[in-house]
Amino acid sequence: MTTPYTTESDARIDRFARRVQNSDKEAFNMLFNMLWEPMYTYAASMLPDRSVAEDLVQEVWIDYWQRREEVQIRHIKPYLYRAIRYRCYNALRDSKFTPLQAETAHTITTPAETELEEDVTELSKKIQTIIADLPERCREIFTLSRIHHYSNTEIAGQLQISRRSVENQLSLALTKLRRELYVVRIFFF
Repeated sequence: MTTPYTTESDARIDRFARRVQNSDKEAFNMLFNMLWEPMYTYAASMLPDRSVAEDLVQEVWIDYWQRREEVQIRHIKPYLYRAIRYRCYNALRDSKFTPLQAETAHTITTPAETELEEDVTELSKKIQTIIADLPERCREIFTLSRIHHYSNTEIAGQLQISRRSVENQLSLALTKLRRELYVVRIFFF
């Protein structure tokens, strides 16, 4: 099994983030000291004005501290980099910039692998929540079918119900998943 962290440093950063969620100011200061300079460099690489880059990084940190208790973040580093990137894009959008600057902004991204991992994690959480909200019998049938790979006939035999009942319950579960994940499909495709 692979580790979700690219380095031990990333694991350490996430441990600090969990402490920040509990209003630990020392942990926040440690995170700030570790990540402020690389975040500033990242923002400055996208923006022509270094003072604007500095202001945007400060805004991201202020926002993070203010929302620390409500925000559920598994890996803080990609979250912060994504936040600074969006702020930079907004600053560029709101200012006059050359086509070269706009092209440069679109080419600078956080590592795709890190973002993909975050997106997959969020999608997985959403699916688990939807499955957990299914009625008990529907959830049981869906789990046997899609997670344990039982056939509809095997499920019907095990639960002593008709195969048609199994099919109906699976149809209900899949309809709910499709409906709830509609926004995700638009985002990914």
